Formats: sequence, C-alpha cells, structure tokens
Amino acid sequence: MKNTEAFAESLARCGVKYHFAYPITPATDVMKRMAVILPAYGGEMMQMESELAVSSALAGAACTGKLVATSSSGPGLTLMHEAIGFMCAAELPCLLVDSMRVGPGDGDILGAQSDYYVATRGGAHGDYHTIVLAPSSGQEIADIVPTGIKLAYTYRTPVLFVIDGVSAQTTESTTLPAYHDYSAEFDTAGWAFTGTQDHPKRALITGSYSHQDGYDLNEKLRAKYATIREKEQLWEQEQTEDAEIVVVAFGIHGRMCRDLVAKMRAEGKKVGFIRPISLWPFPELAFAGLPDSVKNILVVEMNHGQMVDDVRLAVNGRIPVHFLGKTGGDMPMNTLAEMIAEANRILGE
Repeated sequence: MKNTEAFAESLARCGVKYHFAYPITPATDVMKRMAVILPAYGGEMMQMESELAVSSALAGAACTGKLVATSSSGPGLTLMHEAIGFMCAAELPCLLVDSMRVGPGDGDILGAQSDYYVATRGGAHGDYHTIVLAPSSGQEIADIVPTGIKLAYTYRTPVLFVIDGVSAQTTESTTLPAYHDYSAEFDTAGWAFTGTQDHPKRALITGSYSHQDGYDLNEKLRAKYATIREKEQLWEQEQTEDAEIVVVAFGIHGRMCRDLVAKMRAEGKKVGFIRPISLWPFPELAFAGLPDSVKNILVVEMNHGQMVDDVRLAVNGRIPVHFLGKTGGDMPMNTLAEMIAEANRILGE
C-alpha cells in the first residue's frame, strides 16, 4: 500500500476515534482510507470545509480525551497553527500527519522537506513546541504510531508526524499492527470533558490567561519541554565509530544513507550516517557522541537548508558542516549518485 495508506491503517488500528481532514495532495489518501476503514474500529472520518475548521474540530474533540487525528500538507498545516498553539497551551493530546510538498505559497504537489522549520519551530505565537517524528518507510510508520500516541498522552501535547511527499506516495509492503487502543492506557479523568450530568466541571481548558496565570503556565510548559528534550530524542545511526565523514538526513534521504554507506565502505572509505527520527526534540545526543575521527558532516535535505541549522547547533563548531539540497522542479530530491559525489568531494577525492 501507499505510505499514506499505512498511516491511515496504523492510526485506525492504534485507537484513533475521530479523523478530521480536508483534501490536499499528497495527503488525501490518508483521509480517503480513513473514511472507509475507521467505522469498523468504532470511529468516524469527517471532511471539513477548510483546514481552519479541521484544526478547530481537532481541538474541540481533543478536549474530550478521545484520540483524534488529522492529515494535511504544507499549505493546510500553515492554516492550522493557531489551533495548534491553542492545543499546546491547553495541553491537549492529538496526532497530526504532514505529507510535505514544495512551497512556499501553494507550491506544487511534488514532494519536499520544506516544512522542517514550521514543524520544529512552530507557526503560532508564543513559547511552545510540538513533538515531531519523521518515519522513513511504511514499516516505520506502523511501528512509530504507538510511540507517537504514548508521547501525546504522556506529555499532553500534539504530536506531528512529517513525511516527504515522495515517501508518502511510495508503495511498499508493511506489516500492520493488530488493533489496540493505546490512548486507553492513559487516565484522562482529571482533565477531559465528558459531560457534566454526573459530576461538576473539573478543569478549565483554555489558551487564554493573564498575568500570573500566564507566567505559571509558561514555566510549566518550559519544564515539560525540558523533560521531553532530555528523555525523548530518537535517531538511527550506523558505522560512525571510525567514520571520517558522517552523512545526516531524515526521511527518504535518511533511508538512502544505508546504501550510501554500503557503497562507500565497499570502496574503503570511512563513512557513517545519522538519521534523526525525532526532529523535535532534535537528537543532539547523537552528535555529542561522535568520535574525534569525524572530520566532516554532510547534511542532505529536500529543501534549501533547514535541519542543517540544528546540526550546526548540535556540533557547536566542533566539526565542519556541509549542505546538499534542492527542491522544486521535476526532480526535487538529490539522487544517491549526487550524495556520493558530494561526500567524495568533501573527502577530497
């Protein structure tokens, strides 16, 4: 199946009860499949009139403690950020899927990784973060959705899955999970609104506050985000122990790094790779542990350079960081041959 469909199957099988969405390429397959399969799991997909309506419905449904989700692409995600900021302030768990396409503006339906900034820095005002996870295959989608749900409920926060549009439309085999409602593992009684017939109102869910309340909330969020940074960094790395150059990429280019390392190692070149899986919190620990043998880092992205800033911050000037990236046009991604050629250039070969 397409990896967009793997998202739909995994979300439905892991307990999502409501999916709100508006059609947008290359994410539409998620909502189309959800419309077919979600009723069988006791849920419902609702197509809204716009992404603004989607995000408002998402926030409202999240107030009930139910596991809710949406799927969109860059232009749609842009419209949702007011509600995302509200959900971060109100500490509401939910899941979002962003199938990234070329921008800025409406852009094109071609795949890209140009939403890195808006995903990891946020598009609403104020001091907040969303947890951002970047699976690179259909199987990793199925494997990581339960992790995303647990993070959403453990920290009461939105969790955003990002996947480039090329990977989103890739068709491959995926072993899907058996049904299990992961949200049911968490007690929401202390904050969720489930009606007031048998009990009084228990909590105030709001993104509005003033003076001391605002200070207290922001300090609470600051402490929560510090804990997430400390405990929830995720990444994959290979053959960095003696590497002279390390290639860093996420999504489809991160997946290509395995072939890059295998080919270059076969030629006697000491190459390793790091694939960030959590884009926020960024896996700084992966870079802190790099050996002194690493003389250069090459960051490959399907954009003009966004994650490369986080890599530079992580190494803090200790290792030179190079960049290879492009977006737009008929071929918006770097080929494996281009990646190998750039690595060889940096190695001086």
